[in-house]
Amino acid sequence: MQYLVFEFPSEKEMRETVKKLWDGYNVSGEMAIKPLGGGKWRVEVYAEKELRESTLEKFAEYRIEGD
Repeated sequence: MQYLVFEFPSEKEMRETVKKLWDGYNVSGEMAIKPLGGGKWRVEVYAEKELRESTLEKFAEYRIEGD
């Protein structure tokens, strides 16, 4: 299991990225989505399988924490 945390400046960017992770990269596991105020959003992902480093690099601008 891999734990990742992403933070987004807008709901639109958050939704687009979650859709890419869930549908495009077939990430399975649990996701917790939380509004932070000021329009920002946080997504915590508990992925069942480790994501490749090349996949994580595509979302590096949003990643703030993780294994």
